[in-house]
Amino acid sequence: MKAKTLSGFKCMPEQLQTPKQKGLEIHGELSGFDPCNQTVEFKVPSSPSKPGLIISVHGGGGKKDAAKITNEFYKIGYATLIFDAYDMNSIPLGRIGNAYRQMVLLKTSYAAYEWVLNRSEIDNSKIFFYGISNGASTVLNLAGLVDSFHVRGVIYEAPNPIGIGYPYVVKVPVQIIFGKLDDLSARVGKKGWEISAQCFLNRRFDFAPIGFAEDCRKGKKKIKMPTTLEWADTVLIENDSQIEIRYIENMAHGGFTKPLNVSTRDFGRGTIGVSSVLSAV
Repeated sequence: MKAKTLSGFKCMPEQLQTPKQKGLEIHGELSGFDPCNQTVEFKVPSSPSKPGLIISVHGGGGKKDAAKITNEFYKIGYATLIFDAYDMNSIPLGRIGNAYRQMVLLKTSYAAYEWVLNRSEIDNSKIFFYGISNGASTVLNLAGLVDSFHVRGVIYEAPNPIGIGYPYVVKVPVQIIFGKLDDLSARVGKKGWEISAQCFLNRRFDFAPIGFAEDCRKGKKKIKMPTTLEWADTVLIENDSQIEIRYIENMAHGGFTKPLNVSTRDFGRGTIGVSSVLSAV
């Protein structure tokens, strides 16, 4: 199914800022959301009633991380919104620390959510978020910020607790998805749902809801950084919401991005061992 992105929106250039990258960090005021940015795709299928909307939040690789699955959401009848938050902040793709990636993604994604609340093309009581990788960690924080009247749930594919952390409270239903082969960023022999790390890698982001980065961040270590599963066991859930965790066979990190290449990498020496290619989910 082909769809043309809607256009002709009132531009919001005042939402755009130009933070600067210094090493792995991003400094300065972060951008909100401008619907006229060149990367924005807002698609609404023909329907006898207003469709629900899925807002896709990409990971460290930019908009392409979530492009294929966003197209699939459209095919099954959802309106979709996808954009590149790095482009919105005039930041080139490259090496950026998790915390700073997530800060950029959270600020722009929340502003996009505020924008769609006033769009007449959709049913704004049926909004969902999908996030992949750093985008998954981002939408996990959005679950602690959004209004449950508007947002029905959030889908997290391969979240990572390293960054701005996870919130202490979520307001909407949460589905966490891991590929059973996903070991990206995990210690040797571990999987993505077992990731933990030293607290100095985390940063507290004032825009984010209060969470474990309050007590586990650079300069403060009052608790151990929880894994995603440990967080799921302790998070406070409001509005009778639930957390569901699913593990997908033959899938690794980013199951909808490209065919799966299985290999072992020793940074500094390149790829070692035997590689094979599996079909992505």
